[in-house]
Amino acid sequence: MDIIINSKFFAELNPTGLAAKVSDLGYDGVDLCIRPGHPVDPENVDSALVPAVAELEEAGLQCPLVSAPVDFNDPRDPAAERLFAACAAAGVPRIKIGYWYYGEGEDYWAVLARAREGLAGFAELSRRYRVQTCCHTHSGACLGSNCAGLMQLIADFAPDEVGAYPDFGHMALDGEDLAMGLGMLKGRLSIVAAKDATHVEREGEPPRGPIFTHVGAGSVDWRRSLRLLAAMEYAGPIAVHTEYSFAEAIIRQVGYADSKPPDLEHLARQDAAQLRRLAAEEGVGS
Repeated sequence: MDIIINSKFFAELNPTGLAAKVSDLGYDGVDLCIRPGHPVDPENVDSALVPAVAELEEAGLQCPLVSAPVDFNDPRDPAAERLFAACAAAGVPRIKIGYWYYGEGEDYWAVLARAREGLAGFAELSRRYRVQTCCHTHSGACLGSNCAGLMQLIADFAPDEVGAYPDFGHMALDGEDLAMGLGMLKGRLSIVAAKDATHVEREGEPPRGPIFTHVGAGSVDWRRSLRLLAAMEYAGPIAVHTEYSFAEAIIRQVGYADSKPPDLEHLARQDAAQLRRLAAEEGVGS
């Protein structure tokens, strides 16, 4: 089992600096954000991704996933094909695409139908370039806010073209039994996000609201989570998103990176070590 780190809070680092930082923090690789403001972005991905991945590999790191902008949900945009082509050239096997959102009062099934139409276009790009499209569970008004919702979105697509990317922290916030949720994704599980979350007292109504925290300090049952992955013979990457101490004001946003979490590097290093220890004890990846 490899533990990788999402690069959203390291946008100031070039690939060489990122590789050094990731190695120092104790990770096996990078979930590389291809977003505006990052060294590799949607505009330069054609030329910048291959050398960036090569820099990571030279440092002994892998790049099993790139994360596109959160609004990256239109396969007809020329940027979509450029990203898939660049990943194919760089040997990156997965792309986390953006999200489709539900607006209060909308016809849910019409929103889902539009999203599935868009996902069909991404599935076609996956067939063409042999780079898997990954859909991430994100709490709030995102389609696929838990595994049940995610399966409504991806069930009819070939698993090698559209994979599931469950996030234990978001599952804890939106409520879904771990075994049942992962059971829905059998045969489709591509990559897992390690994030922890809980609810704390706050001002306003309701008097408690969600907050992200470090692994082991929230509501996620990590031992059970890892045991379930072991039972599924899961040996893929686990991605740490380093979203620490963010509360209700921004927790339902996606892709935010306006400020770094407090104690980012200390907690990121702690998360990697904690996950390795628990995974070894529960037999994940062995």
